[in-house]
Amino acid sequence: MLTKKQRGLNWLLVAFLLILSVFFLFPVIWMLANSFKPDAAITADMNSVAAFIPPVPGGGFLDNYISILTDTKFVRYMANTLFYAAILIVLGIIVNGLAGYALAKINFPFRDQWLLVILMLLIVPTETVITIHFLFIAKLGLLDTVVGYILPMIVNPFNIFLFRQVFVSLPDDVYEAAQLDYCGPVKYFFTMVLPMSKTVVATVSVFTFLGVWNDYLWPSLVFTSSDLLTAQIGLNSITANENTTMGQTLAVITLITIPVIIIYALFSKQIVAGVMSTGSKEG
Repeated sequence: MLTKKQRGLNWLLVAFLLILSVFFLFPVIWMLANSFKPDAAITADMNSVAAFIPPVPGGGFLDNYISILTDTKFVRYMANTLFYAAILIVLGIIVNGLAGYALAKINFPFRDQWLLVILMLLIVPTETVITIHFLFIAKLGLLDTVVGYILPMIVNPFNIFLFRQVFVSLPDDVYEAAQLDYCGPVKYFFTMVLPMSKTVVATVSVFTFLGVWNDYLWPSLVFTSSDLLTAQIGLNSITANENTTMGQTLAVITLITIPVIIIYALFSKQIVAGVMSTGSKEG
């Protein structure tokens, strides 16, 4: 039972953290408020509290967003990114999940050595891996294709390790009972293992989505056609256009940010639980 003094300290801590969180949210609040304003209003409000206050809804309130959504290909860029993310989430869960399950539950030659290789891949610089991926895709003639973009991104060492750490703790008795019902390893994985590991599946899905949504380097190397570009490449092309106003720039950045905030708000518990599980299982 907390004493009166302890409860008071807890309330002070909560109040301090709330004030601190608002302080860190100032840039987001400024961005959102000014995304509804014309450039003249943004400039006029720049050095006052009004910079953090959105205008009164009325005529022209959504002009920046309407112009971005109708006069550019940004909707196409977002749709492309969501499509790529959906494919990579499904394929990533299947491929990385099967690899993690094999490392956790199947005895095969050099299993521990393969696990060591996967752990070592986690410290390899991204630029080195992307260079190899680009050369590989170029040799296959898959540049500027959806397959060329997706193929190197399916296997993810971190996701394999994440799955492996969770699958290690699954009881073997369940699989032995499933074998009595003529349930093979693959069927068991999809019908029993994945449903019992919803937390890590959600975590991998979120990480995959965020990785695709925020990725700039890899799609900029693979794609040359504007119809295949992702949201981040589209953001760069729109904001680099000299005809794009400051309000439109803030509007497109807001549109890019909103899905990330929604994902974190909905799945923050799963993300924390999934990451914590990597250090709580014995290998």
